[in-house]
Amino acid sequence: MSYKDFFKDKKIAIVGIGPHGEMTADIKFLSRLSRNVSVCDIRSESRLQGFASSIKLFGLASCNFGVVNADDLAQADLIILSPEISRKALFLKKAFHAGVRIEYPNVLFLKLAPPITLIGVMGACGKSTIAHMLYSILKKSFAEYEDQGLYFIDPDLPNGALTHLKKIKPGDIVLARIPEEMMMEYHSARVSPHVAVITSPIPPHILEYQTYNNFVVAPDTVVEGLRAQPSFTSKAKMLRTKDDNSAMAVQVSELFKVSSEDARDTVNEFSGLKGRREMVKKIGGIEFYNDSASINPISTLSALKVLSVNKNIVLILGGAYTAYDYSDLINSIPEYASTVILIPGSGTLCIRPEIEKLKDIKFLQAPSMEEAVLLAKEYGKKGDRVVFSPGCEAIGVHISRKERGEKFVKAVRAL
Repeated sequence: MSYKDFFKDKKIAIVGIGPHGEMTADIKFLSRLSRNVSVCDIRSESRLQGFASSIKLFGLASCNFGVVNADDLAQADLIILSPEISRKALFLKKAFHAGVRIEYPNVLFLKLAPPITLIGVMGACGKSTIAHMLYSILKKSFAEYEDQGLYFIDPDLPNGALTHLKKIKPGDIVLARIPEEMMMEYHSARVSPHVAVITSPIPPHILEYQTYNNFVVAPDTVVEGLRAQPSFTSKAKMLRTKDDNSAMAVQVSELFKVSSEDARDTVNEFSGLKGRREMVKKIGGIEFYNDSASINPISTLSALKVLSVNKNIVLILGGAYTAYDYSDLINSIPEYASTVILIPGSGTLCIRPEIEKLKDIKFLQAPSMEEAVLLAKEYGKKGDRVVFSPGCEAIGVHISRKERGEKFVKAVRAL
């Protein structure tokens, strides 16, 4: 069945337009395939920062902002969720019991695409940097091959996933950044990456459907961890790399006949991504770094290890709750930082008691991002590095990770 036949005449309900309108391209694409597409978002139209007005121009059956009607969803043929929305949301309960098909756009794209080669980048930290490095390498290398298609899917990108169905053809390559919350969705769809790029230990279920001509590219610790899993036996070839973003990107590109020299040249030109150990400004001898993309303790600890020199870190930490274990991060803080400033959030409440117990650490609390930056400047000294690496989620406290990082950057530039 073609993708056009799949969507034709279906009553499609799209829930959520993404923190910054990331679903807009897919909504427009679907509106041209079906006359019965509706969109809803729990946020009010005023909070959607102008995205709502553009979506209304697509000729949709309905647009509802500020409310999600569970009864309407139960009448749909297909529900497509924005990636930040959980299947466990209460407003989906009636639809689930009614047997309505519920999908995420990135996974549905892979189900409907022709046979392709999938590169999946996974792990608690470094996914985006490696994925963007790798995309730059492959895009440059494939430019000389007219028929070789390359597509990049990522929930944080505004180009949509389903929109690629218009052009993708058998034999093309799809590069996907796979967030941890999406790994079970891939597994449920019986989709495993043909080339799995793994930055840190993961549950191995997503690799279950790999075959003997597939690959796992990962550092030694990840490879050993996978092999130690008693209920998992990898069929794929395991390629060990250095625990380094650029080394992993180069290793993967070599599987696609890109010379290591050409790959390294492209990596050396890579300028980095916003919100990932991004140097914002130097004020009075103090450097300010934006690592706002960090939503787990593993990523924050990684940033501390890279940026700390003789415990010169003033760490701004905290945000919305996650289910991670923070003990390794908290116990390691005295090794890398001199000061910790906590910002509000449900996750902050969970970790604050243990951080307060740390010795040889200056402990501060700030009611806002702006106040946290002011405190960091006040207590920092020449040679210090102020690192905003929250290690917690943004949703619930801020609109998104992007918005959270923008607040930090704005506060620093206002100093």
